[in-house]
Amino acid sequence: MSLRNPRSPVLFALCLGFASLAPAAHAQNVAPGDIDRLAGLLVEMMPIGDVFDAIAKQDPTWPLQERPDAVTAEQLACMRGELSSAGYRRAKRADASAYASAHPSRVRGDIALLEGGASVLFGRLVMEGAATEGGGDSNAVLAGSTPAQLLSFMTVMTDPKHAALREAAGMGDAIDATRSAEENEKSGYQLGASIVTQLMIKSLDTCQVPTSAILG
Repeated sequence: MSLRNPRSPVLFALCLGFASLAPAAHAQNVAPGDIDRLAGLLVEMMPIGDVFDAIAKQDPTWPLQERPDAVTAEQLACMRGELSSAGYRRAKRADASAYASAHPSRVRGDIALLEGGASVLFGRLVMEGAATEGGGDSNAVLAGSTPAQLLSFMTVMTDPKHAALREAAGMGDAIDATRSAEENEKSGYQLGASIVTQLMIKSLDTCQVPTSAILG
Protein backbone atom coordinates (compact mmCIF):
# COMPACT_ATOMS: atom_id res chain seq x y z
CA MET A 1 0.00 0.00 0.00
CA SER A 2 1.55 3.30 -1.03
CA LEU A 3 1.14 6.96 -0.20
CA ARG A 4 -0.50 7.37 -3.56
CA ASN A 5 -3.41 5.12 -2.65
CA PRO A 6 -4.09 5.27 1.11
CA ARG A 7 -7.10 3.36 2.38
CA SER A 8 -8.33 2.44 5.84
CA PRO A 9 -5.58 3.01 8.41
CA VAL A 10 -6.34 -0.40 9.91
CA LEU A 11 -5.03 -1.95 6.69
CA PHE A 12 -2.22 0.49 6.00
CA ALA A 13 1.17 -0.96 6.88
CA LEU A 14 4.64 0.48 7.17
CA CYS A 15 7.64 -1.66 6.40
CA LEU A 16 8.54 -2.21 10.04
CA GLY A 17 8.08 -1.07 13.60
CA PHE A 18 5.64 -1.16 16.49
CA ALA A 19 4.34 1.84 18.43
CA SER A 20 4.13 1.35 22.19
CA LEU A 21 1.02 2.85 23.73
CA ALA A 22 2.16 2.70 27.35
CA PRO A 23 1.60 5.81 29.49
CA ALA A 24 4.53 8.08 30.19
CA ALA A 25 6.80 7.15 33.05
CA HIS A 26 9.02 9.47 35.08
CA ALA A 27 12.63 8.81 34.15
CA GLN A 28 14.80 8.90 37.25
CA ASN A 29 18.33 10.34 36.93
CA VAL A 30 17.99 11.15 33.23
CA ALA A 31 17.96 14.77 32.12
CA PRO A 32 14.75 15.86 30.32
CA GLY A 33 16.92 17.08 27.46
CA ASP A 34 18.33 13.59 26.96
CA ILE A 35 14.83 12.13 26.95
CA ASP A 36 13.85 14.67 24.31
CA ARG A 37 16.91 13.77 22.22
CA LEU A 38 16.12 10.08 22.49
CA ALA A 39 12.49 10.71 21.58
CA GLY A 40 13.56 12.68 18.52
CA LEU A 41 15.80 9.83 17.39
CA LEU A 42 13.01 7.28 17.89
CA VAL A 43 10.74 9.47 15.76
CA GLU A 44 13.42 9.76 13.08
CA MET A 45 13.89 6.00 13.22
CA MET A 46 10.19 5.25 12.75
CA PRO A 47 8.72 8.33 11.00
CA ILE A 48 5.16 7.07 11.16
CA GLY A 49 3.84 10.55 11.88
CA ASP A 50 5.27 11.86 8.61
CA VAL A 51 3.42 9.10 6.76
CA PHE A 52 0.20 10.03 8.56
CA ASP A 53 0.72 13.69 7.59
CA ALA A 54 1.18 12.76 3.94
CA ILE A 55 -2.02 10.71 3.90
CA ALA A 56 -4.00 13.38 5.76
CA LYS A 57 -2.88 16.01 3.26
CA GLN A 58 -4.34 13.95 0.42
CA ASP A 59 -7.74 13.34 2.05
CA PRO A 60 -9.49 15.81 4.42
CA THR A 61 -11.73 13.02 5.74
CA TRP A 62 -8.88 10.66 6.66
CA PRO A 63 -8.77 8.49 8.79
CA LEU A 64 -12.55 8.04 8.50
CA GLN A 65 -12.86 8.48 4.75
CA GLU A 66 -15.16 5.47 4.54
CA ARG A 67 -17.56 6.83 7.19
CA PRO A 68 -16.93 10.58 7.56
CA ASP A 69 -20.50 11.21 8.76
CA ALA A 70 -20.01 8.92 11.76
CA VAL A 71 -18.25 11.66 13.74
CA THR A 72 -18.50 15.38 14.33
CA ALA A 73 -16.06 17.83 12.77
CA GLU A 74 -14.45 18.26 16.20
CA GLN A 75 -13.99 14.52 16.66
CA LEU A 76 -12.49 14.14 13.20
CA ALA A 77 -10.09 17.01 13.86
CA CYS A 78 -9.10 15.40 17.15
CA MET A 79 -8.39 12.06 15.51
CA ARG A 80 -6.38 13.68 12.75
CA GLY A 81 -4.37 15.45 15.42
CA GLU A 82 -3.64 12.21 17.23
CA LEU A 83 -2.76 10.43 13.98
CA SER A 84 -0.21 13.03 12.93
CA SER A 85 3.47 13.77 13.35
CA ALA A 86 2.72 15.82 16.46
CA GLY A 87 0.55 13.11 17.99
CA TYR A 88 3.08 10.42 17.16
CA ARG A 89 5.89 12.44 18.71
CA ARG A 90 3.92 12.65 21.94
CA ALA A 91 3.60 8.87 21.95
CA LYS A 92 7.32 8.37 21.33
CA ARG A 93 8.21 10.90 24.03
CA ALA A 94 6.29 8.67 26.44
CA ASP A 95 8.19 5.64 25.12
CA ALA A 96 11.53 7.41 25.55
CA SER A 97 10.64 8.39 29.10
CA ALA A 98 9.60 4.83 29.97
CA TYR A 99 12.80 3.46 28.44
CA ALA A 100 14.94 5.97 30.33
CA SER A 101 13.24 5.00 33.59
CA ALA A 102 14.04 1.35 33.01
CA HIS A 103 17.56 1.85 31.59
CA PRO A 104 18.92 5.19 32.87
CA SER A 105 22.57 4.20 32.51
CA ARG A 106 22.15 3.33 28.85
CA VAL A 107 20.49 6.48 27.55
CA ARG A 108 23.59 8.51 26.68
CA GLY A 109 25.22 5.57 24.91
CA ASP A 110 22.03 4.75 23.04
CA ILE A 111 21.71 8.33 21.85
CA ALA A 112 25.28 8.24 20.52
CA LEU A 113 24.64 4.90 18.81
CA LEU A 114 21.44 6.06 17.13
CA GLU A 115 23.03 9.35 16.09
CA GLY A 116 25.84 7.33 14.51
CA GLY A 117 23.58 6.36 11.63
CA ALA A 118 21.04 3.77 12.78
CA SER A 119 18.24 6.25 13.26
CA VAL A 120 18.52 7.96 9.88
CA LEU A 121 18.95 4.69 7.97
CA PHE A 122 15.97 3.05 9.61
CA GLY A 123 13.94 6.14 8.87
CA ARG A 124 14.89 6.03 5.19
CA LEU A 125 13.92 2.37 5.01
CA VAL A 126 10.53 3.05 6.58
CA MET A 127 9.78 5.89 4.18
CA GLU A 128 10.97 3.82 1.22
CA GLY A 129 8.63 1.04 2.25
CA ALA A 130 5.71 3.40 2.84
CA ALA A 131 6.10 5.14 -0.52
CA THR A 132 6.41 2.07 -2.73
CA GLU A 133 4.54 -1.16 -3.26
CA GLY A 134 6.39 -4.22 -2.03
CA GLY A 135 8.64 -2.47 0.47
CA GLY A 136 11.07 -0.72 -1.87
CA ASP A 137 14.77 -1.45 -2.34
CA SER A 138 16.42 -1.73 1.06
CA ASN A 139 19.80 -2.57 -0.46
CA ALA A 140 19.80 0.69 -2.40
CA VAL A 141 19.08 2.63 0.80
CA LEU A 142 21.83 0.89 2.75
CA ALA A 143 24.30 1.12 -0.15
CA GLY A 144 24.21 4.89 0.17
CA SER A 145 25.39 4.79 3.79
CA THR A 146 28.89 5.19 5.16
CA PRO A 147 30.60 2.23 6.87
CA ALA A 148 30.11 3.94 10.25
CA GLN A 149 26.40 4.41 9.61
CA LEU A 150 26.00 0.80 8.48
CA LEU A 151 27.81 -0.43 11.60
CA SER A 152 25.48 1.63 13.78
CA PHE A 153 22.48 0.24 11.91
CA MET A 154 23.60 -3.39 12.17
CA THR A 155 24.50 -3.02 15.84
CA VAL A 156 21.04 -1.78 16.74
CA MET A 157 19.34 -4.39 14.57
CA THR A 158 21.30 -7.50 15.61
CA ASP A 159 22.95 -7.01 19.01
CA PRO A 160 20.95 -8.84 21.74
CA LYS A 161 21.83 -6.21 24.31
CA HIS A 162 19.84 -3.64 22.32
CA ALA A 163 16.58 -5.62 22.39
CA ALA A 164 14.97 -3.13 24.78
CA LEU A 165 16.03 -0.23 22.56
CA ARG A 166 14.48 -1.96 19.56
CA GLU A 167 11.24 -2.31 21.52
CA ALA A 168 11.29 1.39 22.42
CA ALA A 169 11.99 2.31 18.81
CA GLY A 170 9.03 0.26 17.67
CA MET A 171 10.61 -2.54 15.68
CA GLY A 172 10.77 -5.23 18.34
CA ASP A 173 11.91 -8.45 16.68
CA ALA A 174 10.19 -7.76 13.37
CA ILE A 175 13.49 -7.70 11.51
CA ASP A 176 15.83 -10.65 11.98
CA ALA A 177 19.07 -10.97 10.05
CA THR A 178 18.77 -14.78 10.16
CA ARG A 179 15.46 -14.75 8.25
CA SER A 180 14.94 -14.32 4.54
CA ALA A 181 14.02 -10.97 3.02
CA GLU A 182 10.54 -12.32 2.25
CA GLU A 183 10.01 -13.37 5.88
CA ASN A 184 11.17 -10.00 7.15
CA GLU A 185 8.91 -8.21 4.70
CA LYS A 186 5.89 -10.22 5.85
CA SER A 187 6.75 -9.67 9.50
CA GLY A 188 7.20 -5.95 8.92
CA TYR A 189 3.87 -5.69 7.11
CA GLN A 190 2.03 -7.42 9.93
CA LEU A 191 3.70 -5.29 12.56
CA GLY A 192 3.04 -2.13 10.59
CA ALA A 193 -0.65 -2.98 10.46
CA SER A 194 -0.56 -3.48 14.22
CA ILE A 195 0.98 -0.03 14.71
CA VAL A 196 -1.76 1.72 12.84
CA THR A 197 -4.54 -0.35 14.38
CA GLN A 198 -3.40 0.39 17.91
CA LEU A 199 -2.83 4.08 17.27
CA MET A 200 -6.25 4.26 15.65
CA ILE A 201 -7.96 2.61 18.63
CA LYS A 202 -6.11 4.86 21.06
CA SER A 203 -7.29 7.92 19.11
CA LEU A 204 -10.91 6.73 19.45
CA ASP A 205 -10.54 6.74 23.21
CA THR A 206 -8.73 10.08 23.34
CA CYS A 207 -11.26 11.77 21.05
CA GLN A 208 -14.33 10.08 22.57
CA VAL A 209 -15.32 8.49 19.28
CA PRO A 210 -17.45 5.31 19.39
CA THR A 211 -15.91 2.13 18.04
CA SER A 212 -18.80 1.88 15.62
CA ALA A 213 -17.24 4.77 13.68
CA ILE A 214 -14.65 2.34 12.27
CA LEU A 215 -16.51 -0.96 12.60
CA GLY A 216 -20.12 -0.06 11.91
